[in-house]
Amino acid sequence: MIAALLLLAVATPVQSCELENVTSASELHDVLAHRAVSLVVAASTATGSGVDPKLSRLLDSTAEFSLGGGDVGRPLGTGIIGAKALAATMKATEFRFFGWDYMDGPARGCAEQKVSVEFIDANDHLVSRVEFKFKGGRVIEAKGWQRSFKIGTIPPKQPTESGN
Repeated sequence: MIAALLLLAVATPVQSCELENVTSASELHDVLAHRAVSLVVAASTATGSGVDPKLSRLLDSTAEFSLGGGDVGRPLGTGIIGAKALAATMKATEFRFFGWDYMDGPARGCAEQKVSVEFIDANDHLVSRVEFKFKGGRVIEAKGWQRSFKIGTIPPKQPTESGN
């Protein structure tokens, strides 16, 4: 029995983690947020239904995707199909994520991590805030919510009678 388990362990390929050398929390946050953006870009430009090497590198085949809107949740599928559906639904023209504005500290790049990224569809005035969950540097889940937004400029401050 033990010999069979050892043989199975040796025969099972080990997925390496590309982030094992990322040890700072601020660097890890930045790397993962950019990986999330790379995933969405790759999913939005991928063609066909075959295996896409870049997408396969960035996500786990069982990764779950969803993007709610209004008061309705919308599951989008798993793996590459789910990633493509997420990108198609968001129609992102821009992205934004908050920086690491905290004291830096150690981090384990290959452990389970989360990062949130906002994807903006400037044409339809929609923003999708998506939380990506990573394990081993690969997306294992991406869940978010899409909302409309308004944007405008703030007029310059008018001088008062005293000249200030």
